Amino acid sequence: MSTHTATILWERAGAVFTDGKYARTHQASFDGGVDIAVTTALPLPSNTVPAADPEEMVVAATASCHMMFFLAFAKQAGFIVDSYQDAPIGTLGKDDAGVERFVEVVLNPKISWGGDNIPGAADIDLLHHKAHKACYIGNSLACPVRIGA
Repeated sequence: MSTHTATILWERAGAVFTDGKYARTHQASFDGGVDIAVTTALPLPSNTVPAADPEEMVVAATASCHMMFFLAFAKQAGFIVDSYQDAPIGTLGKDDAGVERFVEVVLNPKISWGGDNIPGAADIDLLHHKAHKACYIGNSLACPVRIGA
């Protein structure tokens, strides 16, 4: 078992809180010394700075986790990955109980291969299948995670 931590900090900074016009921007800090600005997915005026929103971070974390396992399994299979780019899409919607949540995450990886041992479509499908089964974040979501076209 492993644990993972982050620190989230938001401050009112003198804004009138009760009118609902307070800033949504806050800071997420991680153990490696990385700080990122986070804000709401809501449009202006709630979202006033360029920053990631929590929904985007869930989608990015899902794609990143899948990619890390994909790379490990590709290496184990003797393939060389030159680049891996993804443009994942997470869709929010209401479930059968009317609760808004992620209803699907679609990964859209584009992979460039190197070396002489280039995998075929069946090999790539197997690598994605293995990565999907191993991905902690995808396994933690209550929605399907699939590979797009």
